[in-house]
Amino acid sequence: MAFSKKKKVAAFRKEKKGGRLGIFMAMFIFIAFIGMFGYNSYTLYKQQKQLDRDMAILEEKLYQEQVREKNLAEFETYTHTKKYAEKVAKEKLGYVYEGEIIFQKDK
Repeated sequence: MAFSKKKKVAAFRKEKKGGRLGIFMAMFIFIAFIGMFGYNSYTLYKQQKQLDRDMAILEEKLYQEQVREKNLAEFETYTHTKKYAEKVAKEKLGYVYEGEIIFQKDK
């Protein structure tokens, strides 16, 4: 009986060592998984911040282009008026109304 008792103790010890190794491997895999999860979360966080900055820049550009579009529409409307035609005729072509006197500086 003493002989069989030693075998049981030895077998028990072997299982215990294998169990510890399994627990350490499981802990290592768990810690590695947590590390990878943390790294990926941090990377996605940085990417989200960059995308937020890019979005703000693009929204500002969109606003500027909308203002520019509005100004161009107003200018287009202005160019179809009689007042604009008179201004161009006076400034670029040198036309004046009959009886109008123009003063010029000596150069």
